[in-house]
Amino acid sequence: AVVSTQSTGAEMDNSRIVESHRSSYDPEKGWCVFVYNLPASTNNETMYQLFSKFGAINTVKPVVDKDNNCKGFGFVHMLNYDDACRSIQSLDGHQFAGKALQVRFKNSKK
Repeated sequence: AVVSTQSTGAEMDNSRIVESHRSSYDPEKGWCVFVYNLPASTNNETMYQLFSKFGAINTVKPVVDKDNNCKGFGFVHMLNYDDACRSIQSLDGHQFAGKALQVRFKNSKK
């Protein structure tokens, strides 16, 4: 469990990072958060608006088909571990466009 709520910016307090989350960290991009159950109309701006209130975002990437419709999932790279954790806690199960979002660290088992 994360006990500290203080953010230290770009520095990482490795003692607070859950071991299973480490595989979702990319030193160049940040913490990769997987989002499932997105509506077909989802685009970069939609994903940015969903996640930006939790902290600094490096990239957002809805996975789209040849017609540029979202396939129902995407990825967000957040710069700070605590921000990524907060976004998952807040958005997992959140009703968005009539569907309950599934939000978790990429590669983590639920």
